[in-house]
Amino acid sequence: NAGVFIGRTEFVREFLEETGYEAKKITHLVRYYPLLGYSLQYIDCFLTTNIKKISEQNLDDEESIEVEKIPLKKVISMIKTGKIIDSKTITSVMIYAAKKKLN
Repeated sequence: NAGVFIGRTEFVREFLEETGYEAKKITHLVRYYPLLGYSLQYIDCFLTTNIKKISEQNLDDEESIEVEKIPLKKVISMIKTGKIIDSKTITSVMIYAAKKKLN
């Protein structure tokens, strides 16, 4: 999402609107500052688990989002090959992978 999530409540709303899914468990992964030195804007990244489709997407007119389940190893490969280039996805995936490996 192009906006900055202020917290969990906003994330839950946006997650449902943009995916049509509800998450039974939401874990905060990391807060990062993509433009530190220029802006204090931050992005909170979350992990959702035990998800269930409960509605259709409710997108804004300018939004186009396709929901697709992709194995973690493939997502990491897509990051390495430059197919995924946005900082939110890269940060979220790599923090998750690092935490998973350490646990």
